[in-house]
Order: sequence, then C-alpha cells, then structure tokens
Amino acid sequence: MQVQVHQTRAEMGKAAGSWVEKKIIELAGKQDEIRIVFAAAPSQNEFLSYLRNSSLIPWEKVVAFHMDEYLELEPSHPALFSHFLKATLFDNIPLKQIHLIDGNNSIEKECERYAALLNEKQIDIVCMGIGENGHIAFNDPPVADFNDDKLLKMVELDEVCRQQQVNDGCFENLAKVPTHAITLTVPALLNADMICCVVPTAQKRKAVHQTLYGQIDENCPASILRGHWNCHLFTDQDALPQLNPLIPQDALFAMDILTRNLCICVDEHGIRPTSVNIPENVHPQIPFCGKGLIDLQVNGIAGIDFNENGLGLKAIRKSVKSLLDKGVTGFFPTLITNDPQIITENLITIDQACQNDALVNSCILGIHLEGPFISSIEGAKGAHPEKHIQKPSWELVEKFQKASGGRIKLITLAPELKGAKELIQRCVKGNILVAIGHSNSSSQDIARATEAGATLSTHLGNAAPLMLPRHPNILWDQLAHNELYASLIADGFHLDPSFLKVVLKVKGEKAFLISDSTKFFGMEPGVYESPIGDEIILEENGRLAMKYGNGLLAGAAKSLMQGIEFLVKEDLLELPEAWRMASEVPLFFAGLESQSDWLIFRLENGTSIKIDKVFKQGEQIVTNT
Repeated sequence: MQVQVHQTRAEMGKAAGSWVEKKIIELAGKQDEIRIVFAAAPSQNEFLSYLRNSSLIPWEKVVAFHMDEYLELEPSHPALFSHFLKATLFDNIPLKQIHLIDGNNSIEKECERYAALLNEKQIDIVCMGIGENGHIAFNDPPVADFNDDKLLKMVELDEVCRQQQVNDGCFENLAKVPTHAITLTVPALLNADMICCVVPTAQKRKAVHQTLYGQIDENCPASILRGHWNCHLFTDQDALPQLNPLIPQDALFAMDILTRNLCICVDEHGIRPTSVNIPENVHPQIPFCGKGLIDLQVNGIAGIDFNENGLGLKAIRKSVKSLLDKGVTGFFPTLITNDPQIITENLITIDQACQNDALVNSCILGIHLEGPFISSIEGAKGAHPEKHIQKPSWELVEKFQKASGGRIKLITLAPELKGAKELIQRCVKGNILVAIGHSNSSSQDIARATEAGATLSTHLGNAAPLMLPRHPNILWDQLAHNELYASLIADGFHLDPSFLKVVLKVKGEKAFLISDSTKFFGMEPGVYESPIGDEIILEENGRLAMKYGNGLLAGAAKSLMQGIEFLVKEDLLELPEAWRMASEVPLFFAGLESQSDWLIFRLENGTSIKIDKVFKQGEQIVTNT
C-alpha cells in the first residue's frame, strides 16, 4: 500500500483525482473500455469534484459501477447512493455506460444480475473510502469476510455504520437510516487491478490507524487493503497526523501457489486464505505459500529406516521432524518385504509412536505396506529380499493390521500371484487401498486387479521386469486403465523425462509424486549396508543403487520437494501443477481430509524452492531451513 498524507482535504482530493486521471488515460491507450467502481459518500466530494472537472479523462471509454446501495428506500429518496453519484459525477460526464444497484429489486435476483455485470470483464479501478468502523463498502466488521465466495450480498448494517450516515448529514436521525443494504464483498473490491482509497477527517483517524498498523482481520475490514498489490491511500493530516513505517508486505502476506489467492500470515499461527485473487500479470513482492506436501511412500530418512530391526519411538519422532523440515506435513511410513516378525514389531512401534506423540500422530496419515506379496522376478522385485516374498494371505494382512492399530491404508502387491484377486477384494472391504507394483502382470492380471478394486500403480515405470515386449506390456496396460492412479518418483534417476511426460499427459489429475526416500536421504555419499541385505552406494548426485545389482536402483535419496523442482526444471509442469501433484492429489487419492498445514517459501532461480516456515495444525514448526 502506498500512503499519501496531505495538509488539507482539498489537496488530498486533488492528489487522488490526479492519480486516477493518470491511470484512466494510461488504460485508454491500451483498451477500449475502462471499468471503474465508485463509492458514494461525502468523504469523496473533493476527489469526485476533481474528476468531474477534468478535461483530460476520456469518459466515453469508462463503464461506471457503484459499490453499495440501501434496501427498500423509495426510488426518489435523496439518500440513495445512486442519486449521490449521479449528482456529483455521473450526470456531469459522458460515460460509456452506467450500472447501478437497484435496492428495490429482489435481493437474490439483483445480486445475481449485478455480479454477472461485474464478471463480464476485469474491474480496472475501485475508488473507495473507509468507514468509521473500518468498513469498505458496507462490509462492516460483523459481516465482512475476506474469504467470501460471493461478489455481492445483502448485509445488516451495524450501529456505528448507521450513525455515520447521520453524522454525514444523509439522514436526520438513526431511526431513519435503513438497517440493510446490498454491497460488493471484500474480494469483489480487492480483485480490482487498482484501488484509490480516499479518507479524510479526524472522525476516520482510528479507522485509518487500524487499517495501517492494526491486526489484519475483519475487526477492521479495511486492514486487508495492505495486501493489495496496487492500492493507494490518500488522506489528510486530520485522519493521519503522523505516518509511521509500515510492516513490510512480505512479512504479512503470501500468495497461494495453487490458486494465486492472497493469504494472510497470521503471526505464528499459520495462514489465512482469502478469496482475493492476484492477476496473472501481477508479480507482488511477497512469498508463496502452499498446502503441506503429502508423501505416500517414505521408507526412511536421515539414517532412520522403518524397515530396520529395533526401530524406536525416538527414531520415528526424529523422522517426522526431518520430513517436516523438508515440507512434508503428512506421510505414509512404508514397510517393504521383510521378515514378518520385524514388520510386525515395527508396525507396533509406529502405532505406539502415534498414540504417544500428537505431532507424530498428526503427520503419519497411514501406513503403506509395499510387499511382501510381490513378484520374485529380477527387476520386478527391485531391491526387495527374495527370501521374504510371500503368497497373498489375508490372514497375514489381518495380523499386520492388528499390530498397526488399524493404520495400514495402502498395500502394494503383484496381481498375477495366485490369490491376489481375492486379497484385493478383502482389502477393499477392509478400507485398505490396493496398488499394483513390483509385478510382472499380464493385461488380464491388471484387468482383474482393477475390477477387484485396485486403484493405483506404485512408482509406475519402476520395479518392472528388465526386458519387456513392445506391446502389450505392464507399463502400457497400466497407463491404459483409467481407474488407476499413478505414483511417480521424479528424482531424475528413476524415470526419464520423456516417460514422465507421457504419464502426465495420460493420467493427468490421477498422477502424483512420491519420494520413495530411504534412510540414506540426508546422509553423506558412500557405501552403506542396507537393512534388507546387500550393500548400497549413495552417489554424490543423490543416486542410490545396489552395489552388486548392475546399476539397479535401491530406492531414492531425494525429497518430495526435489521431485517438484525436477518437474519444473525439466519444463514438464508449471510449479502450481507440480505442487498439486505432491499435495492435493495424493491426499484425494488416499481419501484423507484436507490438512490445515501450510508452507511459506520463496523461489530462487525459477526452480529452487527455499522454505521459510512450516505450519502444522496452525503451529509454526520450522523456520529458515
């Protein structure tokens, strides 16, 4: 917000009028129509007088709106805002068109009619004031809503607002002031490209102070103006005796990466979304914000492996903190093919950690059991130990589910195995999602699996036989099934960009990212012993492979955030689409409720994401990582 304080109301009105005059002239050189919303109040007199007397403004290009109107006043009543604007401006200039709110029409029909007019094109300029109670238009504190989903609505006027109408000389006494009106909502006003706010007199001093220096909330609706990218406040010294430094906009607001909506950073308590939309051609100097990332396949992180014998409660807490540090606010610990006793013990430990620790419980959204019902064929089994691969068994699933406290939400299996179809059906009845993975399935096997209720391809393109026929093959068949979502590892090693491009085109909103991260993510490059046997090489570039596996990958050592960065860097997706693949889509696939978790971040060099803050359930967890 830009603020100008002038010695007198006359100087204030001239400065505001000159600014709007200049903007109209600039727009007239670029477009055939300029759409402007005007406020009707005595506080606007000097400003409107300047516009009325301007010989430079091409009024024949201006389409005029007004922002609020009383309900059920006689059409001839002198206090109607439409009459005020006609007398002070509209009847004195050759406007292209005038759209007035009819307070005597059906409320629902009038709101619908006027909203349609507003929606025809972008509003270029809103010329407004601020009420004594901090209202903008008739959005008084009791009815204002920064996240309003309407452009117009009927409101009840509070007593301070009604008394102001008496103070302004519009009505003889409070009893004669209407109690209800139709108003443009807060988002409707702030969605304009430019805002000129004119606020004089000592009566507005408290409201102006709250607007500029108070908390940003509906207790002072005008406070949201500080988040607008092109708002200019013009006032006199009676309303603002001293202009103090403003808190920088980037400390108060962020832009939602998915919606481009303005969000309020509420101190240390998270993010407040609004319905104020930032235009595509505007690049405000504020950070981005986005819903926390959701990773449905995490084998481990920072030296902690969910498959390792002796998994402890402290290790799980540490893994949760490490994931939060990387922007992952919800995840599925993933247990792969292993000794059934170790799987059982680790499931019990994860359940205990969730019961004992509220933060852990809020982050662990379920458990992913990847195996042991998978193919033993080379390539298809990946890095899973063959000696622990088992035939599909509902009894074993029941045993594991009991140990987990009912937390197993997803099982990856090979549908070609005998008994797989029946197991899929039992899992679906038991509210467990089923994915196809680590498989050598035929077309018929995949068809049977989807008919039985399988809904996902786990890390599609990986853990498949090393040699495949041209067609049909397991990759084409899974791509061809519309029922199947696809999880993808976009670490730059597991999948070639060309394959990712094809999957994204075919699956669209049914593709999401996973990290498939292992304990080696966050560790120094070197040779390590794997918890499931064999040695693992972690290379300098983050590639993780089996030492004696002819280059066979052994999971991943990069974060979900790095997967987003890879998609953007390779020009496969724009950042909002990539972010959605790592947040909204996996959450929707898993049938989980939306989380009230947010990240505030900045973008460096176009693709590098730097997290400033992580909020988990409204609490700030990590900063400057």
